[in-house]
Amino acid sequence: MATLTKITKFRRKLRRKRAGRDRKKQLEANGSTPAFPIHTPEVDAACPPAQVAPKRD
Repeated sequence: MATLTKITKFRRKLRRKRAGRDRKKQLEANGSTPAFPIHTPEVDAACPPAQVAPKRD
């Protein structure tokens, strides 16, 4: 039979190993940045002309 110390160390090691597994899996599936337009007409109107994104057709 294992000692209580060994059991505790094993459980702590296992908990550290599994920490963040669900979060990492979700990030891999969905990405970390929400989908939103970066260059909107409002933003382009507020910035200097040299920094305006070129228009794509």
